[in-house]
Amino acid sequence: MKRIAYFDNAKGVLILFIILAHVLSLCSKYYSYSDDFFKFASLFMLQCFFFISAYFSAKSKKPKYKKILSLLKTYLLWQTLITIYYAFILEIIDFNLNYLIPRYTLWFLITMIFYNIFEFVLEKINYKIMIPLSIVIGLIVGFIPWIGSTLSLSRTFVFFPFYVFGYYAKELKILEKIKTKKIKTLTIILSIIILLVILNCSNILSIKILKGKYSYYDIDTISIIIPFLERGLFYIASIIVSIAFLNLIPKGHSFITVIGRNTLYIYLTQGMILKTFITEKILLDNRILGTLLLFICACILTFLGTKAIKEFKKLKNYKLEVING
Repeated sequence: MKRIAYFDNAKGVLILFIILAHVLSLCSKYYSYSDDFFKFASLFMLQCFFFISAYFSAKSKKPKYKKILSLLKTYLLWQTLITIYYAFILEIIDFNLNYLIPRYTLWFLITMIFYNIFEFVLEKINYKIMIPLSIVIGLIVGFIPWIGSTLSLSRTFVFFPFYVFGYYAKELKILEKIKTKKIKTLTIILSIIILLVILNCSNILSIKILKGKYSYYDIDTISIIIPFLERGLFYIASIIVSIAFLNLIPKGHSFITVIGRNTLYIYLTQGMILKTFITEKILLDNRILGTLLLFICACILTFLGTKAIKEFKKLKNYKLEVING
């Protein structure tokens, strides 16, 4: 399938936001950061990633089982490598190869496996049923007390509506509809208002709601209705900010386009790199300079790591061709 610069640009910007959000989150105690940036970024980062992934998956001619197996192999490999690295190199966990609870950012792979399986259902159900149903499921799943990080079940259902939107986007011409001048202006203005509210109201939209991996019982032990309403607010705010984000992405080729073509391995490697810097305390005392250097180092090292992985895969495929030839 021919690559489109607009989508690569969107993914490139998103992965930079994700790295920065993780940098600020991991450095929050060391530099005394608030969680305001993470809160705002959490309204569109993963939502847009799932939307774009579903958009192309719906048009893909590649057999679903091959995509599922590829994601599963990637998950099993990286879960093993990261567990070994965290246990024996960084020594921050006990060695335990538990594949049911994904390490750090690897929940994304588990969720994508489920979404590709769900596509067998999506292709048979009308969007008029599936879109509202996905939202209802995302809201109701919080009432299940035991749901959480295991197999990334909670996040899978919480972010499911955004994957569903992406899956039916071409059929509904969603991208064409949201790119009108009126919608663009309105969502940008509303996004600015949402940002100001987040900056001035620290209690609105808790981190646990934004992460999507907790049941309502884990969020509020007094009343589960409050987190239920918060999740509804989270969906509304996410749709608004995500539309505004997609309207601000340029269409032309740039260095961001190149980054956007390699987001999966950048996403997988950035967690290990950031954990290393934080664990080994490779941080400057100056908060601004330290954060900036950590962000730049993470970007450079993840990009280099991605290039190395791709070259290794090319070499591996070449050897297989030589042997089979």
